[in-house]
Amino acid sequence: MSRDARLLGFEVWMDAAMGEAGWTGALEISRDLLKARAALIIDHGQDLDALIYDGRAPAAFVDYCRALTTRRSSGIQDGELADGGRAVWIRVEGRAEQSISDITFAILADGAIDLALFAELAMAAARAVAARARLASTQSLSALINAAFDHVPFGVATADAQGSVSDINEACRAVLARADGLSVQAGKLTCRQPDDQRALLSAIRTSLDGEGARVVRVARGGGAQPYVIRVLCPREHAIQRNHCMLMIIDPDDQPSPGAEIWRAMFDLTECELIIAEGLVAGRRITDIATERGVSIETVRTQTKRMFERLNVTSQVEATARLCRSTPFRAGVRARRAAA
Repeated sequence: MSRDARLLGFEVWMDAAMGEAGWTGALEISRDLLKARAALIIDHGQDLDALIYDGRAPAAFVDYCRALTTRRSSGIQDGELADGGRAVWIRVEGRAEQSISDITFAILADGAIDLALFAELAMAAARAVAARARLASTQSLSALINAAFDHVPFGVATADAQGSVSDINEACRAVLARADGLSVQAGKLTCRQPDDQRALLSAIRTSLDGEGARVVRVARGGGAQPYVIRVLCPREHAIQRNHCMLMIIDPDDQPSPGAEIWRAMFDLTECELIIAEGLVAGRRITDIATERGVSIETVRTQTKRMFERLNVTSQVEATARLCRSTPFRAGVRARRAAA
């Protein structure tokens, strides 16, 4: 077996696993290396045993291989096709080993082939299919984590020792858009005050050195309360990592309306949900009544019923309970007048 052929076969399958293109290119090169007429793989990890073949595979060969989906083999197998040619195939079973996928690798040959190279290419294909599956799973998990961070009610970002930030969630984007104390310049998180900038970079580097979490205050303009940034890198991971997490709190940011959560937790009616949102937003009963176009007494009666559902006796207690029950960031719910 040619060492160059073996390396080339391994490389093309790994390139196919890491790239966005399909498997056709790797199949075509494998076919040419084996001097075969066609090449094909069956991914048994798919629900319907996905059949993937190159552009030269005749229908008789594809049909023959389709019948292999339920067959096992302990080595290289072959069989003659009715219209000529010999199908050579092997099933690589890797269910117990995550680095290898359960596939069947097959070629259509007219003469003798290099069986050792055939086995090597089959193993490379099995590893490539497994790698692609793991990559897809990782990307899916990453997307889920990013989506979850977008619902966190405070800013989240990752930063390196130089202050370059990435993986910014929606709440952090909102903070940066204000540019009243924090901004991103040349990809780096930048504080309005130089002293705050030095303190932030020092906290990041200290955390990356494994010395635990640090808290930094960042001054803002317009008399607003300073942002509070908690810099965190788990001690056991600090040495192996070059990024830490920044959690950015805006003390002036009002809680997001949590109508769906409140409805589920307290069984609030539509009218009570509007009142709950108004209280959390800091509006008075008179303001809520005016917005809805109803009397103050109507709102007071509905507010008392809401208190009973929340098991509280005052607006202060109701607001506190509602705020504690809104751990997620949410869009403002469309309000409509309700009697």
